[in-house]
Amino acid sequence: MPRSPEGEAIWIEFMQIDDLLKLDIKLLVSFEVILEECSVSRAAERLGVTQPALSKSLQRLRELFKDPLFTRQAYGLSPTSRAYELHEQITPILGSMSNLLQPSHFDQGTLKRRFSIKADEELLLTFIEPLLAMLHYQAPNIRLTSSNWSDDGYDDLVNGVDLGIINAESTPNNIRSKMVGSMDGCVILSEAHPLYYKDEVTLKELLEHKIVVFNIRNFQSATTSVTIEKLEQLGYVIEPKIETDSIAVTAEAVKRGMALIGSAQLGDLFQNISCRDNYTSIKVLPLPADAVEADPYHGRHPVQICWHERYDKDPAHRWFREQIATFMQSSPWVHNE
Repeated sequence: MPRSPEGEAIWIEFMQIDDLLKLDIKLLVSFEVILEECSVSRAAERLGVTQPALSKSLQRLRELFKDPLFTRQAYGLSPTSRAYELHEQITPILGSMSNLLQPSHFDQGTLKRRFSIKADEELLLTFIEPLLAMLHYQAPNIRLTSSNWSDDGYDDLVNGVDLGIINAESTPNNIRSKMVGSMDGCVILSEAHPLYYKDEVTLKELLEHKIVVFNIRNFQSATTSVTIEKLEQLGYVIEPKIETDSIAVTAEAVKRGMALIGSAQLGDLFQNISCRDNYTSIKVLPLPADAVEADPYHGRHPVQICWHERYDKDPAHRWFREQIATFMQSSPWVHNE
């Protein structure tokens, strides 16, 4: 006997509910983590489950979506085209479900939370002073963890670090970002350097003497990597005497006659140290014209704040990153045009 329209609607609704009941949220989370890691063992470690248990979940996912989802390659698991389609649909679903657990509003005065930042010191200089002052008076219960950005920085964001602040133009698909401006470079010399008494220098002249490199990152999207690659293509040989992420080591190298090609705020910092501590005399010069001409960014490199997509609509996280963006855009070292 045929069903009435009302009965048909009820039957369709029942079938949809029945299908939805097969969707365990843990399965969807497992799928996303496997896709991010391209490895069942690493995904199991992140999720805090055993590898056999996660393999069983993967088998359930394959049966549910009627697709292999991942194929084994020499470097790990490779998602199928169907897996990528599902990822585009599942990501906003999990984001919306996460938002259900977030308060609709928050009070920073009572907020108790730890925020973690990955950023090199020269970028921290653009916002850390006003940020700490603001937290002291407006959000006293917030705790802050800060460390240098590393070549695994994007993985750190996936694994729970709140914010990365980097010189880059683009980020991976699962990383959200906000461009806050750009920053100038300069040449920093002490009176111990042979070129100290010149008002302008060429890149060729600089590379004929010892140089120190501070925080040059070689991750693919780093603007410094793009610039160095371009200069090397033009025949420049860049062989730093010292490479370091320590300001103390950098300062000592400059004091002993090495040239530093760095950001303008580092130049200001070194000059302030020189005046305050009776340090050796420091001179800040503009970047060599030939280096600026060869640089795809013309000596002014973009700066981005980036975070994992899971935090995109988190009210407290949004407030925190917007505070940092505002402080950076107000910095004399950051250009907003």
